[in-house]
Amino acid sequence: MATNKMEFRDDFSTASESLRLAVPLMIEREIPPTPGNYALWYTHVREMSPELSEALLKHFPGPGSYDHEKSEAFFFDFFVRNYLPNNPKAQNLLVKIVSQLAKSISTNVQATQQYGSSLKDAMELFERAVDQKRIQETLTQLLAETANVESLNKEFQVELEAARVEVEKLRKELEKSRYSARYDTLTKIPNRSYFNDAILESLEAVEEPTCLLLLDLDHFKKFNDSYGHLMGDRILEIMGEILIGFKSQRVFVARYGGEEFAVIANDGVKSAQALAESIRKKVSAIRIKKKNTKGAIGAVTVSIGLVRAREGETPEEVIERADVALYHAKDNGRDCVVIG
Repeated sequence: MATNKMEFRDDFSTASESLRLAVPLMIEREIPPTPGNYALWYTHVREMSPELSEALLKHFPGPGSYDHEKSEAFFFDFFVRNYLPNNPKAQNLLVKIVSQLAKSISTNVQATQQYGSSLKDAMELFERAVDQKRIQETLTQLLAETANVESLNKEFQVELEAARVEVEKLRKELEKSRYSARYDTLTKIPNRSYFNDAILESLEAVEEPTCLLLLDLDHFKKFNDSYGHLMGDRILEIMGEILIGFKSQRVFVARYGGEEFAVIANDGVKSAQALAESIRKKVSAIRIKKKNTKGAIGAVTVSIGLVRAREGETPEEVIERADVALYHAKDNGRDCVVIG
């Protein structure tokens, strides 16, 4: 199955040449030139997906081999699915909903069209004033078809309710998927991906100042080695809890990676420095205790590099300067804030 999104940014000449190559292949195989079918064969002649090309040539080798359902499945797998959330459960739920409703709607449309045709024939029959037997037969047929349409409508209502339930499942799954994609599961705060979006958005809002704080837990590897990874994870969780306490409309917090964290403050350097000092003091107040021991067996400290973004700087440039400031904080003995 395809995994990359198909992107068509061809110029007029390339697109025209692809049209010239794709259409004869479709005509040869008696494939209807629907938008979906054309997209498949356009992709084939452009050699954009070897997997798709192999599937098309295998299942549609020549005249009489076309299968609408198979072609539709290819279109979904190689095009539609790749624009859905990267979550198999959400994808399957969405497919189920669409398939369920499409089938039900199609059945109802056909029944309604047939019923309308029967009504028209009946009206013409009544207008001709034919014998009573024909009228009775027609009325009996109409009653049967009316009952059938009514039954289908009831079934459709059931299908709609089932679809509503599935839509609610899908909504919850998408929320779960979105959370997993943007939040760190251990610390429960935004992850690196979310941070990347946030720093870019902050820099683009030129009317507001952007200060970046990069935080690194001091001697974390040594701490892990001494007290174990479970204790290390607990420290990371506590860091997440501390940073959540400082989160606001003007302060964004994230786990940058490993034992590193990032804070974006839409404020001046003095306010950002006061924020950094508050975080540092809060972290240094952490005392580690081990079960069945008296008193604390260790303290936690954090080094912080702080910079204010300059006009026209990219996220990478701001992060690099903050990283340099963080290294200076480490060189200055750790457990301190350095402004770069």
